[in-house]
Amino acid sequence: MSSTERSEARSVILRLRRYRDRIEEITTAAGDRGQPGGADSNSVQRKLAALKTDLDHDVHECGVGRKRSAQTECEQRYLWPALRDAAGAMRENKQPSPPDPRSHSELGIARTHILHYLVQLEGLYPRL
Repeated sequence: MSSTERSEARSVILRLRRYRDRIEEITTAAGDRGQPGGADSNSVQRKLAALKTDLDHDVHECGVGRKRSAQTECEQRYLWPALRDAAGAMRENKQPSPPDPRSHSELGIARTHILHYLVQLEGLYPRL
């Protein structure tokens, strides 16, 4: 495996890990029922809205805004499908406010999509 492949894989792994971490942060802050109380509610809703926006933006950049031929193999196989599937799960509830228990479920589904591709890629490149 070439250093270019490893570098590309590392870049994709880091992006997927950042999304995983953001989803976990929101899920933890929202609590078990997905309904934070008090001042935390506004913070969670802002983070949730930002996550949805970022996912939609990155899906557009990976899929529509950038020619598929310009993507690396790693982006085509792991990044693009992970982001596309996670964004699709998050589109179920477009309204970030008021707190909705469905958001908690959608976060779990989005996290599953991210982890599915992340775990596969980390298995191929265990030391990145």
